[in-house]
Amino acid sequence: MDIKRMLDMCKLANHQEGKRVTILGAGIAGLIAAYELERLGHQVDIIEGSSRIGGRVWTHRFGDSPKSVYGELGAMRIPNEHKFVLHYINELGLGDKLCKFVTVFEEANALMSIQGNIFRMKDAPQLFQERYPQIFTNTGYSYQTKLFAAWLKTIVDTISPGNLRDSLESDLTSKLMDELERLDLEPYLNEDGQTIDLHSLIKQNPSLRARCSKALDMFLSDILVETSHDLWQLEGGMDQIINHLAAAIKSPIKCNQQVVGLHINNDHVQVSFLEAGELRTSRCDYVLCTIPFSIVRQMDLSGFDDKKLASIENTFYCPATKVLFHCAQPFWQKDGIKGGASFSDEGIRQVYYPSIKNNASTVSSTLLASYTIGDDADHLGMMSEADRYTYVKNAVSKLHQQIEQPGMVLDMATIAWGNYQWSQGGCSIPWGGDITSESNHHIHYLEAARPQNTLFFAGEHCSRFPAWLQGAIESSLEAVYDIAAYKPVTTSTIPIPSVSGSKVTAPILVGRA
Repeated sequence: MDIKRMLDMCKLANHQEGKRVTILGAGIAGLIAAYELERLGHQVDIIEGSSRIGGRVWTHRFGDSPKSVYGELGAMRIPNEHKFVLHYINELGLGDKLCKFVTVFEEANALMSIQGNIFRMKDAPQLFQERYPQIFTNTGYSYQTKLFAAWLKTIVDTISPGNLRDSLESDLTSKLMDELERLDLEPYLNEDGQTIDLHSLIKQNPSLRARCSKALDMFLSDILVETSHDLWQLEGGMDQIINHLAAAIKSPIKCNQQVVGLHINNDHVQVSFLEAGELRTSRCDYVLCTIPFSIVRQMDLSGFDDKKLASIENTFYCPATKVLFHCAQPFWQKDGIKGGASFSDEGIRQVYYPSIKNNASTVSSTLLASYTIGDDADHLGMMSEADRYTYVKNAVSKLHQQIEQPGMVLDMATIAWGNYQWSQGGCSIPWGGDITSESNHHIHYLEAARPQNTLFFAGEHCSRFPAWLQGAIESSLEAVYDIAAYKPVTTSTIPIPSVSGSKVTAPILVGRA
């Protein structure tokens, strides 16, 4: 469904104006919901547990000025087909800030470091036979099949978490090389005859993914997006979306209010939260929860049905860790690198180079020195920030010796989303945990989004697009529709369960949201 039709449906469903909705979480899902609910004539209260808004949209600026050099600790790219995100960027007056995001495998001069061997991406095929003897010594396959298998293994090895690297190893030997041998691979070779167009190969040959393990198949669908040549970014930082939304919302956003309990009744929800160290409880007519389930499952919950509790408990979150280096100069440009990403198997995985020109007033630049997910992210996340910086700087120096020059690194910033108090994960994922197929993921996200009386849910974990802003926004608009269309229960209410058994034992101060 396109966004115009969805917004029109929200207006048509809005048969009862004047509802009061308490929104839990001031990330992109919560802010979009607040923005649209207000436009429909409803009153919203927004509470956020942390001291900042934006959730997993987090632009870090190395300085106090809006024009300071920056890097993205959270969301950093927008696929061209994610029309909901682009709709709000244009509506908020940010359309002229959109510019191309140079993504993985688009920069031929980017580097790869595999088992101590460092080479440019364009030179990778020259080392494949030495790197993958088990592939190239197999006489049952053509050279093209072996080349594509080597590229596929290299790409998955450099991007994916460890369990998926193991899955590919098994799939290559049992199924995938046979499938590659059956395909006409010539159209997917670039002009040099040695590099491949992986994006087109995967997109145009679903039979290849069908022969993968389910988890790897779904990961390859993510690679399809990440390797697209039609990715966008916002010049000036992704947090502009958050700031413009917040400015457009009439209601104040209350930070530092940590939700610790949700108690469902027929016609209201009792929300318990900490404010300045005290436990407070509000009786709320309608509640939209955009808080990740990794946090919700730690709350004191009552009134939920068993299927909903199972969804909250079983939604799987993948850790992600990022490290930014504010560099005195973009030294990588001297190596012909103008964007895209390099790769290393030393635990830092992806190194992204900025593809937006620096502000004219400065020559410094920001390097996303490490972007990891899964077990690699956990490994970095368990380190102290000082040790993490040292580890990453040492690994990057294998690719770029210039980073060791005195004064080259001016400042650093990092986030380990798996340890972050307000998310405990980088994103929900369909290729981990107990979700073993796309159909199961479909059922799971629908269950995650299913309301409980007047308690509604939204966020990337409630969507067809986990890990993406598109999913958070789409699920938010679906929740807005459900809230607008909801007819109040007319039957007598069930008494609210006592919260005396709550994990939090501070005094309760009852108010109304």
